[in-house]
Amino acid sequence: MQAWCSEQGTVLPTVEKLIFHLLCEKEQKNPDPECAWAEADKFGSALVSLVEDDADGQMQVLWAIQKYCDTQGFPKINDEYLVQAMFRAMYKFDLAEPGAFDLWKEDESEANEKGKMKAVIQTMDWFTWLEEDDDDEEEEYEEEEE
Repeated sequence: MQAWCSEQGTVLPTVEKLIFHLLCEKEQKNPDPECAWAEADKFGSALVSLVEDDADGQMQVLWAIQKYCDTQGFPKINDEYLVQAMFRAMYKFDLAEPGAFDLWKEDESEANEKGKMKAVIQTMDWFTWLEEDDDDEEEEYEEEEE
């Protein structure tokens, strides 16, 4: 990633372009639904530093995945849609927080519409889980306050 960033000159590309390029170059036609590239000892630490506490940056990660999955034809790998597996991995590796997923889902901009409907449909189970997890955390917090 460092070599590619150096080739870009003094102005770094957006997080979305970085992730999309990374996926297209490293994953090519053999996508990894577990996103091992996002582990801290690979590109994860550097990417987290770019998007930590930045909902827009986190949405760019999700847009890049959406666009990458679109180029792949939104496949199913191991009985799960690739886009959903990759979204789960972004949550696991702290590259997208729940609020960023909600913002991504609500985004209706033309720039990000390619593949959006298919991605939303294929991530319905993910969003259901995310809502349930958020509800569980709220209940635990309320119990702690009592």
